[in-house]
Amino acid sequence: MYVAARERRYLDALRGPMGEAVQYKRIGSLRPEKDGRTILDAYEVTYAGLEKPVTFYLDAYHFDDALKAPMGFTCAVPIGLTAPPPDALLATESLLQLAIEQGAAKDIAPISLDEDGSNAHGVLIDHFRMVARASRAASAGGTPIDPKRPPMELMRTRMVVVAYPLRCGEKEPVAPASIEIVPGQGSAPQRQGELATGAALARLLPGMNVPAGAVAAAFAMDRPRATDTIKIAYPDGGCGSSNEAMLALRYTNAKPLKTPPPALPAGWTAAEHPVLRLQALIDLDGAAQSIVYIGGPPALMDAAIGAVRGWTAEPARLNGSPIVTPVTLQVRFGS
Repeated sequence: MYVAARERRYLDALRGPMGEAVQYKRIGSLRPEKDGRTILDAYEVTYAGLEKPVTFYLDAYHFDDALKAPMGFTCAVPIGLTAPPPDALLATESLLQLAIEQGAAKDIAPISLDEDGSNAHGVLIDHFRMVARASRAASAGGTPIDPKRPPMELMRTRMVVVAYPLRCGEKEPVAPASIEIVPGQGSAPQRQGELATGAALARLLPGMNVPAGAVAAAFAMDRPRATDTIKIAYPDGGCGSSNEAMLALRYTNAKPLKTPPPALPAGWTAAEHPVLRLQALIDLDGAAQSIVYIGGPPALMDAAIGAVRGWTAEPARLNGSPIVTPVTLQVRFGS
């Protein structure tokens, strides 16, 4: 998502050895054989007076704080690139595999639509929980899903909002009439298909116990955005004067709890201030999962990943329920 813009920003900061303006064009990409995941983008770079163009191979999937100009070039301005946010594509792949693995082993409760966690108006099943439910059902049926080869239907991002009938004292519960997501900004996500009730809801969420009269809506998103509001409408003459509920969402970020720095391996000194950067998922229990190296001295990668496996965090939460979130981590080594 960010690669092209970050590469251009790096190249735009470069000049020739005497300050000459640099021209560049991308000429392709190649994938090294070493790890099979790193893609190098090739750029042909030249400036006035250079005998022949130079080829740069840029790795935009790893980051080092000490960015430099290549030999024979200078920096016109500070490069000024900060560490990138989590790689969305990598996070999506890791989340899918983690949901399959953890869903096969345990039931995961849905998220309340109510900020107080009461489930009074219904529940939300985010994409992680949707995949976990499918994995749980497949394992129970004797056909477990291979996390490395998930079926195509699980790769489609989807969440489901289930609205419960509204209870009004001694009256009969009032079944919902519609479910919408009202955006605080941007466009409203479109519902996938019709509202699901009865048998259709049972097919959408097999094995899930919901009150009679519940209604469900599916949306092509992993979870609501922080500024979204869930709107549930009820028929006129429902409970009181209002025939709709506007349910705001309460997000809290993940917080580190126990993050002891790893000791420096032999041959390194504290004066070198080595920092490793990793991407991971903080799971529902606050543990780091799917840890991937994204920058810093490669020789310290194994030590950093080993240390992070022992770290703990308070997971991010939506209306009090834990949610899986991608994070980038800085691992600073102690003396």
